Amino acid sequence: APPAHCTNRHTTRATVTQREQKELRTCTAPSSSHVRMLSSLLPSSLAFLAESDLTIGIKHTSAYGFRREQLDRLLRSIRRRYATAEVIVADDGCKADRTAVYTHNVTLVCTEAGSGLSLGRNTIVRRASTEFVLLLDDDVVFSEATDLAALHDALVRDPGAALAGGCYDDLVRGDADCFNLAFSVTGGGTAVAARFATLQAQGGGCGVVDATHNFFLARRSALVQHGWDARQKVMEHETFFYALWLHGQRVLACPAVRVQHNTSRSLAYVSSSLRFGRMAYFLQYLCKDFPEVASFATPFIRWDCATRTYCEPTFNARFPYNAPECGKAMPWWEDEDDRSAVELPLVTRAHVEAWGAVDAGSASPTARELGLPRVPLLMMIMTHPTSAASRARRTHQRATWLSKEWRQRDRPWPVPWRYLYVMGEDGSPTPRVSPSSTTAISGDSLRLLGTAEGYRNLVHKVVAAMRWAATEVDFDVLLKADDDVVVHVSSLYDWVWRLTPQRRHALYAGYVWRGKPVVRSDKLSQSWGRWAVPYEQYGEPTYPPYADGSAYALGRDAVALVLQGVTERERAGAPLLEVEDAFVGVMLAAAAGRAANVTPTHWPLRTLRAGASAKFKPPDDISPWPQLWVVQPEEAAAEAAGGAEAVRAAAERLAWTKTAEAAAKAANRITPADKVGKLFVPPASAGDNGSAPLSFTPPAHCAKRRRPK
Repeated sequence: APPAHCTNRHTTRATVTQREQKELRTCTAPSSSHVRMLSSLLPSSLAFLAESDLTIGIKHTSAYGFRREQLDRLLRSIRRRYATAEVIVADDGCKADRTAVYTHNVTLVCTEAGSGLSLGRNTIVRRASTEFVLLLDDDVVFSEATDLAALHDALVRDPGAALAGGCYDDLVRGDADCFNLAFSVTGGGTAVAARFATLQAQGGGCGVVDATHNFFLARRSALVQHGWDARQKVMEHETFFYALWLHGQRVLACPAVRVQHNTSRSLAYVSSSLRFGRMAYFLQYLCKDFPEVASFATPFIRWDCATRTYCEPTFNARFPYNAPECGKAMPWWEDEDDRSAVELPLVTRAHVEAWGAVDAGSASPTARELGLPRVPLLMMIMTHPTSAASRARRTHQRATWLSKEWRQRDRPWPVPWRYLYVMGEDGSPTPRVSPSSTTAISGDSLRLLGTAEGYRNLVHKVVAAMRWAATEVDFDVLLKADDDVVVHVSSLYDWVWRLTPQRRHALYAGYVWRGKPVVRSDKLSQSWGRWAVPYEQYGEPTYPPYADGSAYALGRDAVALVLQGVTERERAGAPLLEVEDAFVGVMLAAAAGRAANVTPTHWPLRTLRAGASAKFKPPDDISPWPQLWVVQPEEAAAEAAGGAEAVRAAAERLAWTKTAEAAAKAANRITPADKVGKLFVPPASAGDNGSAPLSFTPPAHCAKRRRPK
């Protein structure tokens, strides 16, 4: 029953004094008639929030008695001011005080013990149904300065803002803590620095910042789209706000809106909480969620993702990052999923700031109308999502050439390029539980949901990637590559952009095979089975010229022709050729009548054919060898020299050929593609690259081999 002072009030606004309105806010558990009366007395924006438009979400840790007491105090303070607002408590461990929960009419959602902050906040957002969600922790208390209407009004005035945050009044130290940060990015997103922001107050005393406290009112739609990485049980703050910044979501700070923060901690909490002692284990996920970031610095901690170390600076020191505590090894779980859980745009604010005005004249008119992101050179790297070997190769690529700030040859501008790892489905769960669509970019990975993994399905994966690129990106050239290649991006860009726009858009380039025989499973040993093609798929004895699948470049017009051929085969009910690189050549050869300019071009580079050895690792910096545009680990060279010496030897042996005569001489050499395991197979009667037949004498061990069935 409402207190006496609540039931004896007049119901008309004109007869209620300001003091009486203040007393009315202390009413708890009001009747329905009293709710209507109370709403008529309060300001319109606050009444609208309290009745229909606000959910208050609290992340609670119930394993500790003092946190259960703090939750009860918080709920009492909420109900004194917002009697009818929906309150959801995400309880980590499900030991919350049920009496307090039922007394204050709270929805309790239990999560697994030790599940952490991120999972709890995602759970609150999923359970909420209102337009706005207020998020806060259980160690705060509402005060007279907790004016949620001011946060709501700030969001209403700025429709492009995702959230509006307030400040803390520290109950222990007795000072105000606002924690407003501003991000600055260099190197196209490789180096991030977060510094304390200088607030430029706008209407209502609120201003734009890049990060604020974990006490904020947010649009639920923004939280659904840009949630938290559930693997980050703690240390989630920087990841969440940096993802908002990359998406261009504005963050507001309202210093006049405050809650009281109790920073005291019990001994049991300090000794067993994830925040104290085990914080370092969760630093790795910022690096995994933003694979392009090499360093991320805040006033309180610095991540060095490139070296997998971190630093907690010395406060009030002249050189805070020179402390002995710097350079600590960051715990990194190698056997865990390395995929990002943060959905990002292909071109972020960091890339736009680094590129400036990039080649805008070559943009497709249709793409401009649709507002597609402009990426002149798009690289799509095929990889397996959970294979240990693929994960190791991705780690090495990210640590070397993918993280390099490539610049154009003759100009001091960065190369406008982007890369994506393309992954299908292999039955394993993705880091993000509920993907937003059939394709989604998480970090540097493109998930093709509904496309199965496996070599026999590679052609469908490549076609799905091309379809995504053709509809979602405004590109000039698409480079398809495998996850065991090294690309000299500056050299590739320099060569491609020397072509005319018409030639560039019709480009089909790579290490071209000519006169390649079609493998039939009934004639060759089982080791050739992955390349075997039945007659009903392709009846010709040889393939038309095609670029090797390790890496090849396609202009946007060539991609359109490939997709047109695929659509025609699908309509006719004809299967796709399972040898992916040969299939691309077949599609473009069939389209030769419609586009005579799309012909395979042997680019001025040599591709080192891949071996099965995992011993080979390319050097960390390939910039001294610009002639190595696309490199694959070569087993024979790795066994002979290994590491950088292997690449240097290969560079001398397979250097960029500048004359047709030198190119023809290089084409006559036997490459590691001519051997299968330890069994040497003589080449076809004509050279694979259209050259004269090679003289070949099998080694002695070949004669002793049992002939294949």
